[in-house]
Amino acid sequence: MAETSGKRIVIASFGSLGDLHPFLALAKQLRTRGHHPVIATASFYSERIQALGFEFEPLGPTVSPQDPELMHRLMRTARGPEYLFREMFLPNVPQMYADLERICAGADLLIAGEMVLAAPIFAEKTGMPWVSVLLSPISFLSPHDPSILPALQFLSFTLGWPLSFQKALLKLPALAFRRWSTSLREFRKSLGLPDDSEALRTGKLKANLVLAMFSQQFAKPQPDWPANTLQTGFAHYEQESLPEHDGVQQRIDDFLKAGTPPIVFTLGSAAVHAAGDFFWMSARAAHRLRMRAILVGDPRGLSSPTILTVPYADYSKLFPHAAIIVHQGGIGTTAEALRSGRPQVVVPFNFDQPDNAARIVRLGVGLKHDRRMWRDRQAHYSLLRLIRDNTFTERAAQVGETIRKEDGTANAVNAIERFLATIS
Repeated sequence: MAETSGKRIVIASFGSLGDLHPFLALAKQLRTRGHHPVIATASFYSERIQALGFEFEPLGPTVSPQDPELMHRLMRTARGPEYLFREMFLPNVPQMYADLERICAGADLLIAGEMVLAAPIFAEKTGMPWVSVLLSPISFLSPHDPSILPALQFLSFTLGWPLSFQKALLKLPALAFRRWSTSLREFRKSLGLPDDSEALRTGKLKANLVLAMFSQQFAKPQPDWPANTLQTGFAHYEQESLPEHDGVQQRIDDFLKAGTPPIVFTLGSAAVHAAGDFFWMSARAAHRLRMRAILVGDPRGLSSPTILTVPYADYSKLFPHAAIIVHQGGIGTTAEALRSGRPQVVVPFNFDQPDNAARIVRLGVGLKHDRRMWRDRQAHYSLLRLIRDNTFTERAAQVGETIRKEDGTANAVNAIERFLATIS
């Protein structure tokens, strides 16, 4: 491989921990290979990132993924995606652009997640080489591999309909993106860039290199993906031990050793702050099944001899020991659940989660359960189906073995270095 060491690489991302972890995996391996990654993301994560020894730069709106009111609005309302774009991110594009100007000064490359809405504009205006990272299949909105759109879940029965119908259906999100993007188009105009009515939807696809960082087990490449797209596989992030989690892993290990494999219930790092009665109903379902359980999210008042509650867990250490994993379907949680090789029940809230849940079902490794119907009796029946039908367990083990052999992080970094060699 051509010499590319010592490059200053800005890695810009915005979202939950499940969104951030793949970028930290890239940063760790880039640093190992002699590069200097700079992590630009929400100020909420500054201490965590600096503890890892990375240079940190604040980027984007000042929000907390632990704000219950915000998470409820995003996760539990049909207009959550619209609020995310129109109220949280699009008004902040000019400031995010200014942040990128400051952060990228002297940098050799920009790597950006899709919610860094200023990245395509900044690259187009300045000529900055950049790599776009897409973590979920829904990001491509391909009619060849239709996705379950959060506002159109009632149309999920049309997934097998002809390509002409899928193309027509995708005109609905395209219209929504155009309606939302007035301020983005005005900002482009202020920079002297040509008008682009599709900029909000397709800007992330116009990078020099597009990385589809999910497994082909989960979604296969499609003919309408950009020609410069590389599918890498999931990026697995080896988490660091943090002081606030001291003792948690030991409690989990002790509980696992004390009995039969538990059902693990988790809502990731965002939906957990809009959990409602999810954990209460989960605990009741576990009691109905007379099974042990671990509830990740520290719900109060639910601990018992057969139920462990913890504020946080390293999924890579916990999930392989689960009997069943119940989760919200965020892409980070989904990737670790698939990697563990254990069967799953997905209880999706919003955004890409319904689509990820549908893919889990089609893959044969688990079930989808309507969040509004997650009551103790109904949850009990979904879990009982996985327990009684060994095909889910067998299929999950097969898929997990394949995914564990993939090295999405190395594949992505190799591609990044190949691209760097072309611009050095």
